[in-house]
Amino acid sequence: NLYDSIEDVFNSEFDVIFGLSEQYTRHGIALSTPYLETETVLFYNKSIDAMRLEGKRYVSIKGGTLPEGVQEEQTIYYSDREATMDAVESGKADYGYGNAYSVAYYTLQNGYKNIFTIPTGKENRHYCMGVWDKDVILLSILNKSIAAIEKSRMDTLILDVASQVDRKITIPIIIGAYGIQIFALIFLIMAVLTYFVLSSTRAKKRYEMENKRYYLLSQLSNEYLFEYQIKGDVLKVAEKLGEKLDFFSNKEEVIRLIKLSMKELDTQNLKDNAYTIKLPLSNGSIGIFRVLFSYLREESGKIHSVIGKFVDISEEEKEKEQLIAKSQMDGLTSLYNAATAKEMIEKSMSGKSVYTSDSLIIIDCDNFKEINDTRGHLTGNSVLKNISSSLKLTFRQTDVIGRMGGDEFCIYMQDIPSVEFARSKCQQLMHRIRETNKAFPVDISIGIAIFKEPLSYESLFKQADVALYVAKKNGGAQTVIYDEEIHGNGQ
Repeated sequence: NLYDSIEDVFNSEFDVIFGLSEQYTRHGIALSTPYLETETVLFYNKSIDAMRLEGKRYVSIKGGTLPEGVQEEQTIYYSDREATMDAVESGKADYGYGNAYSVAYYTLQNGYKNIFTIPTGKENRHYCMGVWDKDVILLSILNKSIAAIEKSRMDTLILDVASQVDRKITIPIIIGAYGIQIFALIFLIMAVLTYFVLSSTRAKKRYEMENKRYYLLSQLSNEYLFEYQIKGDVLKVAEKLGEKLDFFSNKEEVIRLIKLSMKELDTQNLKDNAYTIKLPLSNGSIGIFRVLFSYLREESGKIHSVIGKFVDISEEEKEKEQLIAKSQMDGLTSLYNAATAKEMIEKSMSGKSVYTSDSLIIIDCDNFKEINDTRGHLTGNSVLKNISSSLKLTFRQTDVIGRMGGDEFCIYMQDIPSVEFARSKCQQLMHRIRETNKAFPVDISIGIAIFKEPLSYESLFKQADVALYVAKKNGGAQTVIYDEEIHGNGQ
């Protein structure tokens, strides 16, 4: 059901309230995860100075909170946002605040002539769904449903609804529609001569209104319109995109990248007119954009220009990269997990030169089970974190360090200068671990496998594992380097 005011909503027998913000909620009502965030804009009558609002008549929706500095006696209340904007348009009030979507929507719908708008930058409003706070299951379902919709998809849905504006039928529109019939007798002789002029004028006005609507909507979204005229090699972009890209400074580079991308698209014979492009931003960084476009063709079929839009997906791509990086790490130690460590080691082994020596080191904590049993798992986790910190401080940044599971770690060192270099690194590690864990002894056993000729990952790991077994068998707290003659037959 639709209601005329917030009070009517709260007095009804509702299950879910759609479009509720924190400013208008009530006690006993729980809010869902926000599905829309929009900035607050100032709308004011063009007859006043927006920089001097003291003492002016402020307009607000009933039930809302007053902004800082606005007095109750200066406030006029109405039941909904449209009524507040009508009041400012007619001069019954001087100014008010509203979210960017609703202000743009009613401006387009009602064709306000006396209202100016300015983004305030003060407050971002979050719009949610409201349910009774005792209805936990319904709130959970709503939150999961909102979370399941990607932000770009949610923005597209909201913009699609906001763009479907039906202008109200007013007296001037009626006069415009039936003016010919009303004044038919007077202008009968001129009707034929003026018909084409009137048609052209109306078409132009409709075109200008459509442009204005799409301009307002593009200003509220992360989408930027463009037109590339192939004949004149001219690229026209939305003002907002020009500022984001510093277009005038990077104009030649932007045009070159777009033309290059379209050539690559033609060679791929893709069905969808869409691709991803990286463009230099005005802040010096690189932005990632999804480009959607259509060809405008001449009667002969030849392409005249390309019209489309850039959709900024930089944040989405950044989040994807962070998720990928997170999936590669061990949650406790922040080292590479076993699968990632193996993948990186195999990649390093495949590109290894036969003229260099690499080594695989496997480490195992000697008394870790005893630590867990006597001191608890929290202490055990602390020991594992200390070992991982010692590994990072001891080995080189180019070395691959991973946790294989439990209290077992591995290090892959490329291009080591000598066997003693690997051994000395392990001695440093033992010393650093003992210094880090002074409250009780923590010792490690180490197995090292060194190779120069091509070798599989499994074979190399087995050699290091054999050396580790020997170190543990001999009492632990020592380093053993695999030797084919000594350990090759299982000794």
